[in-house]
Amino acid sequence: MVAAGCSSAGPRRTAPAPTAVAPTAAVGSPPAVLTIVSGLQEDLLRLGYQPGAVSGAFSPTTVAALERFQADSGVAERGALGPATARSLDARLPDASEAVRALQSALTDVGLFRGVIDGRYGDPLLQAVDTLQRDAGIPVDGEYGPQTDAALRQLYARVVPGAESAMPTETTTSTAPTTSTTDNLLRVGRSSPEIAALQQQLIALGYRPGPADGFFGAATESAVLAFEKREGLTRDGIAGPQVLSRIAAPSGAGPRRGLPVPRIEVDIARQIVFVVFANAVWTLNASTGSGLTYEDPTTHARDVAYTPVGSFVVQREVDADVQAPLGTLHRPMYFYQGWAVHGAASVPAFPASHGCVRISDADADWLFPLVPVGTAVVIYDTTGHSPGPGQAPAGAAPGY
Repeated sequence: MVAAGCSSAGPRRTAPAPTAVAPTAAVGSPPAVLTIVSGLQEDLLRLGYQPGAVSGAFSPTTVAALERFQADSGVAERGALGPATARSLDARLPDASEAVRALQSALTDVGLFRGVIDGRYGDPLLQAVDTLQRDAGIPVDGEYGPQTDAALRQLYARVVPGAESAMPTETTTSTAPTTSTTDNLLRVGRSSPEIAALQQQLIALGYRPGPADGFFGAATESAVLAFEKREGLTRDGIAGPQVLSRIAAPSGAGPRRGLPVPRIEVDIARQIVFVVFANAVWTLNASTGSGLTYEDPTTHARDVAYTPVGSFVVQREVDADVQAPLGTLHRPMYFYQGWAVHGAASVPAFPASHGCVRISDADADWLFPLVPVGTAVVIYDTTGHSPGPGQAPAGAAPGY
């Protein structure tokens, strides 16, 4: 069986030609685009270059920090993420962020990137960035800087269904939306003993925030987002007053009783995955099918992004990145025809896949060796909007 078309990208439409744009702030921008710059900011911060708030905004402070890194590294690129900068970051950070994979994923979402989402800033990605820049009427150099970032934000919000309406509001974590470094929220890019304590609490509750080292990185943000989803809080990945209050006495329902053990249990309504073992339960951030219609790039048929509910088992696994017509699946675990649980560079707060169950690449790397073929997969949707395979909507297909 060939690989499924569910991917690390959201449903794709034919993109209208964008107009020239100026750099914008991160507030209200699509989450899949935010992870590009926030990952770059996190890398710079880890290397001792101060990019300002890790907000996802390509701010002047971030540009200046990037230019200092490039000058120190002997990279000719200036103030933008390009092939040489990406290679230098990889060389200096063994555990570099997924900024390039996130860029590949976002460009896949808008129909500009057709290559494997592998984190390499090679010719396919250069060509996709060139096309974005050319269509936007901005200088074409193949590098991802402030103008290109602004062009992608506008295009993504216009082309990807549901992206603009699903922006985080932060209303339950602070008194007003902010990207300031002076607030007392625990968020991406910050380090403190309070964050280490938060990470320890999350680990004890069965979440995966990474090591309890006091640094709020991508893994911690994903774990906080999973906690917010399970507890019914605003999904913004920021640990503010409500998160910190609830984590002391969580009340969100856990996995269902009476189901096979071990298993992967997918709660579509809350967009989380429970990984249930005999002696432990883990909760992961997830994103499932959007329910929207998209055009299959191979057959040009109108398909529906749909995640089937029911009881399944892991039928086969691929210990690699698998390129499918609609994007790249990281270490996919197929449970029904072409549908799989797989890793992705970006796992937003809302349903965004073509039907697969997306978890972070890090969570996929952790989960893959723990769930052999034959492991139970149980998927349900308490909203009643996701039927089983026998009642699948017309056009529902894995999109080979």
